[in-house]
Amino acid sequence: MINVFDDSSLERFDIQLNGIGSKELHGEISKRLNIEYLSDYLNTKELKEVNGIIFGYNFGIFVSLPVKIKHQVKNVHFLIDTGSPRTYVCEEVYDSFKTTVNSTVPRVLINNKPIFAHLSPNDSHFTDINVLGAEYLKLTGARLFANYEDEDISVLFESFNEDIQNNKIKPNFQIQENF
Repeated sequence: MINVFDDSSLERFDIQLNGIGSKELHGEISKRLNIEYLSDYLNTKELKEVNGIIFGYNFGIFVSLPVKIKHQVKNVHFLIDTGSPRTYVCEEVYDSFKTTVNSTVPRVLINNKPIFAHLSPNDSHFTDINVLGAEYLKLTGARLFANYEDEDISVLFESFNEDIQNNKIKPNFQIQENF
């Protein structure tokens, strides 16, 4: 079993992007999602369903979800990667909230659900990308539907299971609360 809190296992993550970065998130991906990347999120409700797109050479699944840090909420585009146990948020997102990440792991709200959002590693091939990992999908009871023929993507969200809601699961690293 991979220890999701061990940074030494980063090389095991096979996130295939092939030229997708900030430019694509602000440009073609925003256009196709019909949501401007890092724009203010004006709704206060938790999304029960989001539609996404298939994008890029490796047919990555991208969705946009509201992220709350320091009382601000913005639209953030994520690559859904079921092969990554962790969720990563890139430095550009933290900069847009005028916050910095120190040595602790930031806890943010993604679609009104608290999650540890690791900073995308500077020395990785996904430095400029936000990755929605399997941990978030599992904790939120997400159901992912991908119709590659028609390029229809839907993610349906349930809620955190009772152990998470009652704080019975406690990770063993420092937390930086950002909401």
